[in-house]
Amino acid sequence: VVGFCFGGGLVWQLLSAGALGVSAAVPFYGPLPPQPDFTGAKAAVLGIYGALDTRVTGSQAAAKAALDRFGLVNELVVEAGADHAFFNDAGPRYNATAAADAWQRLLDWLNRYLAP
Repeated sequence: VVGFCFGGGLVWQLLSAGALGVSAAVPFYGPLPPQPDFTGAKAAVLGIYGALDTRVTGSQAAAKAALDRFGLVNELVVEAGADHAFFNDAGPRYNATAAADAWQRLLDWLNRYLAP
C-alpha cells in the first residue's frame, strides 16, 4: 500500500489497525498517528520524507522508534532539499531529483517485499 500526504497518514493508520494482508507499505510524508501501535502489522515499511518538511519529518524519530519497537522491517528516507509534496509534479514544491530517487526506492521496496 502506498499513500501520499493525507494518504500517507492513512497508511500509518492502516498499519496501526493491524490490517491483514499488507506485506509492504510506503507512506510518503504522511503524518504519524499519536502513540502508534503496530501490534498486528506485518508489513515492511519504507517511509519517505522531505528534509524541508519540518511538520511531518519531525515525526520521523517517533516513527522509527515505533517500527523498531514492534519489530517491523523498515527504512526511513529523508530526501535532501525536498519539501512536503515534493512528489507532486503539478505542484510548486515538486522536486524532480527527490521524486526520481523516491520512485526508484519505492519500486525496489515493492519488488523486494511483495511476492511475485
